[in-house]
Amino acid sequence: MESPLAAQDAERVAQGFDRLEDLTTRGQGAHEDAQALVYRPPRIVHPVPGYQWHGALGRAQAIIRVPRDWNGKLVIGATPAVRSEFALDHLVSDIVLQRGYAYAASDKATPGLALRDPACSMAEWEYAYVHLIEVAKRAFALRFAQLPLRTYVLGVSNGGYVARILAERHAGEIDGAVDWEGVHWDPEGQHLLKTLPAWIAGFAAYARADGAERNRLRNRLVELGLPPGAERRWAIYHQMYWLVTLWLYGRNLDPDWPTFALPWSNDWLGDPSALAAYPAEQRASRVASRIRPIANTGHIGVPVLTVAGNWDCLLPFAHHQSAYAGRVAASGCARLHRLYEIDRGNHVDGLLRLDRGDEQPVFPYFEAAFTRLERWVERGEEPPPGGLYRTVDALAGGAELYADTNLEA
Repeated sequence: MESPLAAQDAERVAQGFDRLEDLTTRGQGAHEDAQALVYRPPRIVHPVPGYQWHGALGRAQAIIRVPRDWNGKLVIGATPAVRSEFALDHLVSDIVLQRGYAYAASDKATPGLALRDPACSMAEWEYAYVHLIEVAKRAFALRFAQLPLRTYVLGVSNGGYVARILAERHAGEIDGAVDWEGVHWDPEGQHLLKTLPAWIAGFAAYARADGAERNRLRNRLVELGLPPGAERRWAIYHQMYWLVTLWLYGRNLDPDWPTFALPWSNDWLGDPSALAAYPAEQRASRVASRIRPIANTGHIGVPVLTVAGNWDCLLPFAHHQSAYAGRVAASGCARLHRLYEIDRGNHVDGLLRLDRGDEQPVFPYFEAAFTRLERWVERGEEPPPGGLYRTVDALAGGAELYADTNLEA
């Protein structure tokens, strides 16, 4: 049943659309959050004129775009990390707008470091996106006299988690989802608050060592879940992801631990021992009690395709992607899920810009998975089996992609 707030917001959105000559990033420019996520932006072969609304929906900031030549379908972009509503403008919006889809995204109501506020919670993400979907659908009916024929969710990282939660808890509102490296929150599993302290401590020792000792410490970090082959990225992850992720989500899930209660300190980048000292096993039960309300069940009610690189050094494939696939299977829903392991793919394609190395972008596989989801839902064509994919052609199945598919250059 539609909430009164959704009805009010839909009236406001329907009356507030601006007409634009180009809804893509070529016409509007690309936000830094969008640029940070790609190795190369997608092709934009023509402008997409249409209508755009941007503003507040509850505590969240949202963007809604509708092409003038709308195909009648809607894609919801579930944003990664704690980035803005513009974060998926390259990875999703530019792609789907050129295919004729309407597009909507939100900042999940927790942008930047908002989660440091005890009044904010990861539980808000689900409700921010349910509200966005309700508002967008109702606004389309009011403004364009049509409800979406199909609604798909495409999410990345934390947004991948959102896509899964929507597929589990709100399957009646969507027709399918693609998640790229969704975060798997399992109160008993290898979640971030369990893995990060050991990696932070282990990497500090590894970085100081050399010779046989360095090799021993490297092997220990691999045993703890870090992907072999991606060692050249560990220092970047340590500085950019591990420390701030542990502090921010630890502050939200275990706010009583003294160090998490402190303001962020850049001193931790030089000496991470205070964060590395987090006693994950001792505090596991209290953290589990806070994870359970947001935990994934795997009981999906619509098709979900997962793509993820096996060199992800924040969300290791075994801990997050294989573990989620196992949860889906245990829930009796394996027929609705596919897991595509992308060879030498990392967590964020933007990391490849200055140092490509032997890695390949995941973006083309993400777009290819969306084309497969379309065929599955709308034509009944079963997608390829899950497994390891080394070339995008094997997944794309002849579909023309806007993402750059020259993966080895």
